[in-house]
Parts: sequence; structure tokens; C-alpha cells
Amino acid sequence: MIKKTLPALFVTTVLAATSFSTLAATQVNGSQSMELQSLGSVSVSGIRGSLDDATHQLAKKAEDMGASHFRVVRADTPGDSSLWSGTAEIYR
Repeated sequence: MIKKTLPALFVTTVLAATSFSTLAATQVNGSQSMELQSLGSVSVSGIRGSLDDATHQLAKKAEDMGASHFRVVRADTPGDSSLWSGTAEIYR
């Protein structure tokens, strides 16, 4: 019983450690971005909720593009709408 449980426990531990080592893209300001290499930009639109929701989606897109950092360049909502759009510069 122990011989069968030990390999499964090892695999579970390795997978858990791997998932925790993946870091989300970190938001930076203009002066912090000067020390980073630009990878381009990402944008989102039609994000329902708040500015934080739009920023979270920009961070997710930055991470999906392989960026370690991002800087929000523009975020707005037209009129009284709760649908946000925004653009972020992404960095390595």
C-alpha cells in the first residue's frame, strides 16, 4: 500500500510546486518600466465590472503573452457604462 501511495504523493507534490512557481505579471509604473524590455502591448474591451476587473484582465493577457510585467496605458468606460476597455504595455 505504501509503495503505491509514495509515487502518487511525489507526483502531486511536484505538480503543486510547479504551479506555485508560475508568477502572474506584475503591474509597474512608468519609472519602473524604464528598466524593462518592451514586448509590445495588449488590450481588452467589454470587461464588465470595475477598473480592477479590467486591470486583472490586462494582467492575464500580459501573462498569456509571456510578459513578467505590465503598465496600464489607458483604461476607460464610455459614459455610464460598466463595460471597461484598456491597453497595457507589456515587458520582459
